[in-house]
Amino acid sequence: MEVFRCAIFDFDMTLVDSSYAIRDTMNLLAERQGLPSVTREQVLSVIGLPIRESWIKIWGRFEEQWLEDFRAVFLEREFAGIVPFPGTISVLEALSEKGVILGIASNRHSPAHPLKATGLERYFRSVVGMADVVNAKPAPDMILRGMESLGCGADETLYVGDTADDMSAARAAGVKAVGLTTGNFTPEGLTEAGAWRVMDAIEEILPLWEGATP
Repeated sequence: MEVFRCAIFDFDMTLVDSSYAIRDTMNLLAERQGLPSVTREQVLSVIGLPIRESWIKIWGRFEEQWLEDFRAVFLEREFAGIVPFPGTISVLEALSEKGVILGIASNRHSPAHPLKATGLERYFRSVVGMADVVNAKPAPDMILRGMESLGCGADETLYVGDTADDMSAARAAGVKAVGLTTGNFTPEGLTEAGAWRVMDAIEEILPLWEGATP
């Protein structure tokens, strides 16, 4: 049986449902800048991408001023609307009780801020975002940095995410990955990208530690 001493998680649509909050704040920005409004489905199609790439995909271009306005005016409002999935806290509590060392690897610029806003920061010993590495996922940089910070090797680390880029990053880092269907990817898409297991809810990962003791 696999023994995972460390578990590193993506943030958006893995631990939390941020889709409605991102949609609403993007639409505030769109109104301010005269851009087309967006739907939750559009947001789900780009969650997990770096913010510049996601806006280019949705609006066809990107202006630095949009990002400045977003961070200055709307970012705190987005954080306030992010909601952990129903099983997230119980899973993090259970893993912590088993002595599993937890980390975050997210394509957000600074995931520590929304983690704090959602009350989840206390569970994580390592938090890595785009500001901390050269390359975003699907490159392995974030996961490798997280493992180094947590003091865990590839064979004792599990990565949990919801996108094909998450699975590709894990594969490139040499770690096993669980793909969650809580985002915008099908089980087939996650498997093709390199998922070791595919699950429909975060609480389904707990049996991977059955029998483990602190």
